[in-house]
Amino acid sequence: MTQRPPDPIPFPRDRVQPRDPRGAPPPPQQQQQPSGPIIYSASGQPMRRVQQQPAAPPPQQPVPLRRTPPPAQPDESTESSEPQEPDGLHGHVAAVIDATDATFTRDVIERSHELPVVVDCWAPWCGPCRVLGPILEKLAYERDGQVQLVKVNTDENPQVAQALQVEGIPAVFAFVGGQLVNKFVGAVPEEQVRSFYDSLIPSEADIKAAEGYRMMQENQIPIARLHFEAALEEDPNHEPAGVGLAAILVRMGENERGAELARRWPNHPMSKSVLTSMELTAALDGYEADEIRHTAAANPDDPMARYRHGCLLAVESQWMQALDEMLESVRIDKSAGDEAARKTLLGIFSMLGDDQPVVVEYRKRLGRLLF
Repeated sequence: MTQRPPDPIPFPRDRVQPRDPRGAPPPPQQQQQPSGPIIYSASGQPMRRVQQQPAAPPPQQPVPLRRTPPPAQPDESTESSEPQEPDGLHGHVAAVIDATDATFTRDVIERSHELPVVVDCWAPWCGPCRVLGPILEKLAYERDGQVQLVKVNTDENPQVAQALQVEGIPAVFAFVGGQLVNKFVGAVPEEQVRSFYDSLIPSEADIKAAEGYRMMQENQIPIARLHFEAALEEDPNHEPAGVGLAAILVRMGENERGAELARRWPNHPMSKSVLTSMELTAALDGYEADEIRHTAAANPDDPMARYRHGCLLAVESQWMQALDEMLESVRIDKSAGDEAARKTLLGIFSMLGDDQPVVVEYRKRLGRLLF
């Protein structure tokens, strides 16, 4: 029997940090993702992986954050007492702005949904801050609206310093999509700062892959394929484009190339979904659906009959019944078909999402059968 593999399961959308109604900035959440380029979920939401900084000479030691501001120093410049509204929402994006406890949510968290935001935590009395600050500002201006630099005086804005858990300055934080994605502490060399900025800015391949996922979400499959193909032309090693195209190719029946792409990035959740879909379909080759159901009902103690019935149920998206049949196959004979049921169960867990309650429960039940 020839069946089209089930579509890969969309992954949950990123959650946006809620705003504190009292105006204080919410504590950012550090994303715990491996290094690499920008990643997009099957639902088209960005799941950014920021590249780790290359090895560089050790930075100047950060200065411990003062809890009490030092005596005010005379300043030749005159500052306006009126709060300044940054441009950007309806016009030119100011490359460098100042933020306060009151404006941090707007200037950093909300703005980071429009473009990457880099936060420089500094103080007037900090020597390393005076070294790093001009470098951050110069490179922000060089990027001409692709990134926003927000400077926060920690003496005057203790709530921001507390929310970011700043213990030494200069401390630099990067936000994308309302989430903290990277940071460093100390006056690092200019080249390392440049790499820090560059890791936040989408490449042409990133942009085309993102458009591919958006089209995929809207079920514009041929158009999504064109975007993924274009992204791979820009960067043949672009993982998000590769696994997205793999999912589309399998869906369109081009299994050989789809599997080839998925195996290039076997640990990516979408690759696991693609490969598992193909394994489910392959297990049904040569069998009719009614035959599979009848054989499983007539031979309840046959582990392979129960396994094939589980694969059929999975292809039909009857996930709970499929998991039950797979577990029953493992219970009868876990070694049947070179442990086919166990291996397929693990693939289905990845398709459904390892953090889903049903997956957590069935993983425990599988463990009890194996051990």
